[in-house]
Amino acid sequence: MPELEMASKSHNIATEDEMVKLGQVMAASLSKPCVMTLSGDLGTGKSVLARAIIRALGHEGAVKSPTYTLVETYTTTGWRIAHLDLYRLNDPEELHYLAFDDIVANCDLIIVEWPDRADGLLPKINLAVTIDYLEQGRLVNIVS
Repeated sequence: MPELEMASKSHNIATEDEMVKLGQVMAASLSKPCVMTLSGDLGTGKSVLARAIIRALGHEGAVKSPTYTLVETYTTTGWRIAHLDLYRLNDPEELHYLAFDDIVANCDLIIVEWPDRADGLLPKINLAVTIDYLEQGRLVNIVS
């Protein structure tokens, strides 16, 4: 994959519905392979955004939060997706126990919540998303 030009876009998101719409727009612009990180405090909407992207890529049914399982995978028409939540990771080396190398080799899209817990073990990041609280809503910053 060619190097992406670093670009940054910010979005003011007032509601959960707007977060879902942003996820749908993001999904439509993804190319394979893609590693996406989602950073932000608890409750900012990282899982809402991930769920919206996964559904927009064709997954029907529940999209479970990987908070306790650490990883959930989905296969849709044309996409193999891994959604990781590293919040409960005690040591970055635990990624090896999750067969992370296999996930990287076999998935078209890898969405990683709490990427700082991986401490440099993630492959090249294509999209880095940061979600911050605003007085009203959220500020979503996307760097590609």
